Amino acid sequence: MKYILFLLGIISCGYFNAQEADNNLQGYFMTNAKETLYPYFAFDGNGKVDIAGYGKGDYFVKNDSLVVFPDKDIFVFKVSKNRLTGISSWVQNTRWDLKKDSLAENNRKDNALAKKNAQLLYEYYRKIRAKSKANNFDKLFDESAMSNYTKTIDDLCTRGLAKACMEKFGLMVMQDAGGMEAVLKNKLKKPKQNPEIIKLGQKIISMGEIEGHTILGSYYHSLGDKSKAEKEWQRAVDKGSMKAGMVQIEAEMSGLQ
Repeated sequence: MKYILFLLGIISCGYFNAQEADNNLQGYFMTNAKETLYPYFAFDGNGKVDIAGYGKGDYFVKNDSLVVFPDKDIFVFKVSKNRLTGISSWVQNTRWDLKKDSLAENNRKDNALAKKNAQLLYEYYRKIRAKSKANNFDKLFDESAMSNYTKTIDDLCTRGLAKACMEKFGLMVMQDAGGMEAVLKNKLKKPKQNPEIIKLGQKIISMGEIEGHTILGSYYHSLGDKSKAEKEWQRAVDKGSMKAGMVQIEAEMSGLQ
């Protein structure tokens, strides 16, 4: 049950006209603020950011705005030379400065592909997150909003946005489990292996998204295939996923109960 709910959680995750979105910001930004939950952000120059050791998120920069996507929220910063200033909740009024002597890794290898991913992520932000005051969970209760959301996610996934494919994966798992009504009533259907879900998980992995292993592993675990689950989680951990490690620990602890 908890692994189906974990997969469903994947679903819940201004002025931007003059300059194309990009994700080439690279470096280790630190703050001296003592009360913040996020002492540093390490950007890899290729669309992934280490969020203070909690996990990795996606990001893009457009004009002087930086948008970061942690697990289920959005952080917005103003970029000014070597400084980030938080302007959204959780990061508001805190400043992070570039640590010039840091050894933050630059993972940018295909500039055209990286820019395409940044522009698709900006489109995701503009169509799904920026215009909506409701979060993705609230959309599940609005038939019209859910229809538009599903179409947009499917389109962005088809065009190559891994984040959109991750959310599509969660939607497919929810549908197989009986939909939102089954979730709310705690009457989830017993999961049966769906080749299309597995195929999508493998597609996400082929797109270079290491968390594809994490969600595919959780899907296998929900099917009762613990061996395949562990293999996928370990592959994610080996590639640097912090989330997969936490899921592994949770599975081990639940197995002892």
